[in-house]
Amino acid sequence: MPYADNNGVKIYYEVEGKGPPLVLATGANTDLTVWKPSGFIDAFKDDYQLVMFDARGHGRSDKPHEASAYGLNMAGDVIAVLDDIGISKAHYYGYSMGALVGYRLAAGYNTRFYSFILGGGSPYRIPDEGMRAVKQIIAGHDLLRTNPDMYLQKMESALGRPLLSEEKSRWLALDTIALANAMESILDLPRMTDTELAAISAPCLLFCGEFDGWGIGAKESVQYIKQARFVSLKGHDHVTVPSDLIIKLIKEFLTEVSET
Repeated sequence: MPYADNNGVKIYYEVEGKGPPLVLATGANTDLTVWKPSGFIDAFKDDYQLVMFDARGHGRSDKPHEASAYGLNMAGDVIAVLDDIGISKAHYYGYSMGALVGYRLAAGYNTRFYSFILGGGSPYRIPDEGMRAVKQIIAGHDLLRTNPDMYLQKMESALGRPLLSEEKSRWLALDTIALANAMESILDLPRMTDTELAAISAPCLLFCGEFDGWGIGAKESVQYIKQARFVSLKGHDHVTVPSDLIIKLIKEFLTEVSET
């Protein structure tokens, strides 16, 4: 299995497809297995070399139990993966947590990327609704760790159906301490400055659902990032943006970038 090493933390990754490298970075509480059922692999593998990885604390990557191990260290994980593969420069797509990491990569490692597509996030402090959602997720992790039966009952109630046995196994196998620390690190990410944003030189497409609180900051940041534009997706919030719409946005943007 391929692993990159970032100062002793091993990051699991997979590569599929041919063409210019395109990094795919997930949101929190999921792993690289999400890309197949969501249609991303089939949509891009014929034109791009897809670089997919499990964020630290997730999937098959290492899961430190120290909160200080997350945060800005997660940007270094992406660079470690690219270095391990031997990729000097890539396009980058990240949603939610993947977008927050992407903003830091765009400012600190701009020579390593052709472009950025960042959805469901901003370079500023987390909005109030996002703060509440993250705290609810952290509380869920605590419940899963201390009372797993009650957690599974709540999941079944929320879904309106019994959980499949494999779903239960997946939830019970999660490292809830690592995931909670990863989420806490999102709350603690420092606001990026206008100077940092002005240093971003790669073309950037920023997008959020119309009702996603992250959209205010993402839209504001466009006035500082030299080559950025913001798209608001009408009728959607943070969790309802469909994969096919995101894939369409990415394809159009990457085609535009490759022609300039």
